[in-house]
Amino acid sequence: MLRVRPIILTSNFKQTVAQLRELGLSCLANDGGWAEFDSGNGKVAVSNEAPEGEVIDLAFEVRDAAIFVRRTLEDGTHAEEAETSAGPGARVTAPDGFSFELAASEDLSLPEPDADPSAPSAVTALWRTPDLAAANKVLADIGAKFVQENPDGGALFRAKNGGFVATAKGEVNVVELEIGHHGESLTFGAESES
Repeated sequence: MLRVRPIILTSNFKQTVAQLRELGLSCLANDGGWAEFDSGNGKVAVSNEAPEGEVIDLAFEVRDAAIFVRRTLEDGTHAEEAETSAGPGARVTAPDGFSFELAASEDLSLPEPDADPSAPSAVTALWRTPDLAAANKVLADIGAKFVQENPDGGALFRAKNGGFVATAKGEVNVVELEIGHHGESLTFGAESES
């Protein structure tokens, strides 16, 4: 199991939650400082931990962190069991040190058959990186399925249990997020850097 679930770290928590509700995403949890939404094809988490502005963290969900870590290590990418923002899970580290979390989840729901990023509902995380080849290998090693290559050497991947992640050339590692739902879309983090 693999599902895209990026985290929006924002100082505008209430506004971001309202935007996701207006877009029509299903709110799964909201305690006033952490919220989770489901688009039907990928999830999004929102945290009020950012001191100001907005940053996007690349993140996923997996079913069994121990099995995930073993398989990812066997495929050649560094992974370890770790505590995540949502409890136990795993952390993956790319060769250049960029890392992301994978929270454990029992939600095995699948997106609609033949769903793609232009479908009515989809979460797409864009990982801009100086090392496209390494990022593409990391995504393949964690179980994301290759969809297509992009002209700049980046690629689009699909997570089996929902959502998409794309790689693109960037000066530094930074993540952007696009959420499409029934013909509308929101973009987050287009000017954020981490």
